[in-house]
Amino acid sequence: MPFIPDEERALKKIKEALNIKSLDDLLWIIPDELKIKDEIPLPYALSELEVEKYINSLALQNSVLKVFGGAGAYDHYVPPVVRFVIRNPSFLTAYTPYQAEVSQGTLQAMYEFQTAICELTRMDVANSSMYDGASAFAEAVLMAERINKKKKVLIADNINPFYKEVLKTYTSFSLKIETVRYLEEKGEIDLEDLEKKIDEDTSCFAFQHPNFFGVLEEPFEIRRITKKKNLILISIFDPISISVISPPGEYDADIAVCEGQPLGIPLSFGGPYAGIFTAKKEYIRMMPGRIAGKTVDAEGKEGYVMVLQTREQHIRREKATSNICTNQMLCALAILVYILYMGEKGLKEVAVKTFNNTNKIKKALIEKGYSLPFKGKIFREFVVELRENANSFVEKAVKEKGIMPGIPLSIFGFKENYLLTGATEKHSESEINEMISLF
Repeated sequence: MPFIPDEERALKKIKEALNIKSLDDLLWIIPDELKIKDEIPLPYALSELEVEKYINSLALQNSVLKVFGGAGAYDHYVPPVVRFVIRNPSFLTAYTPYQAEVSQGTLQAMYEFQTAICELTRMDVANSSMYDGASAFAEAVLMAERINKKKKVLIADNINPFYKEVLKTYTSFSLKIETVRYLEEKGEIDLEDLEKKIDEDTSCFAFQHPNFFGVLEEPFEIRRITKKKNLILISIFDPISISVISPPGEYDADIAVCEGQPLGIPLSFGGPYAGIFTAKKEYIRMMPGRIAGKTVDAEGKEGYVMVLQTREQHIRREKATSNICTNQMLCALAILVYILYMGEKGLKEVAVKTFNNTNKIKKALIEKGYSLPFKGKIFREFVVELRENANSFVEKAVKEKGIMPGIPLSIFGFKENYLLTGATEKHSESEINEMISLF
């Protein structure tokens, strides 16, 4: 058992070895006024039972809300089988297994995750997950630059603002980012503006489908324009929506990324989540992160191996694709179990119920006379213009009804009465009616 040796005999040996008179001699460099003279007022030690009761008392202070807010993280139902599998001690560890220690079970899970994601997205290759959707997006933009060596990046202005901030952090010193505006009436990308801003230095165009306002884009038309100009097309997709709308592989995206949280990971106060990263096969050596593969050994026995991991700890710095040094394997495993358990039919049912519930709210609000700033087609969320401040509206709903009716968009610089709201398959008829009655 680890311990700190502070008994007199041990201290005497330490002082003799270091040739000091007291332990204060070790701390001479710290200014005296910064040292705590009195005893630190620590509470008395608790037993395991007492700690459990204390933690439970803290947990009971949380409010269980009916969440209708999204903006990148969504309150979908997580089947108990997901938690059952990921809590297996063989997978549940505080330590990320690195190459030398990666077990066959972990490698097989990574391989199966990649396979499931490729089938879901119709893309050629997927890595074994990244930190989250935002960092996966930033890595996609950097990958585009590695492919064509061009420094100008076009991104749609209706991409999730958090993703744009992460991109700026990643690329502010290396790439020039320019935004393509959206149509005020529909909330969709202005395709004329896109065509106008493409030049010979442009590396890629990145868009989100459905976009941050919940509006569906025209991915095939966007592909036509970007292909004509030989641009790398990066798609940020919704992993639930692609069971009912075209997945990125169908409209020929070069790189497609997303946040994997809606696939079996609870909201959990914002994390941990897992980024999904896919690309065309010809770009596989430009991909960040890890890729697991299946092979046979000299005796013909099936085995799983790490086949690609191009970070600078493994290869020459100038050849490294990224400094991403790990993957979100436990979260990726939750995503894998969710996809396998739900199956094609189950995923489609979740998508259809999500679409129907959201459109039920949308229709009811229009009938109540509310205005929608963006008239484009939607999937799971939409922006509604309230008759009052959205922050006050949300605070009141949370406090009085236990309902989180949406995300006030003023925190992203939009009008103070804009609210991004929507639903998932988790919401019952009575919960939806209760939510609508708030307006």
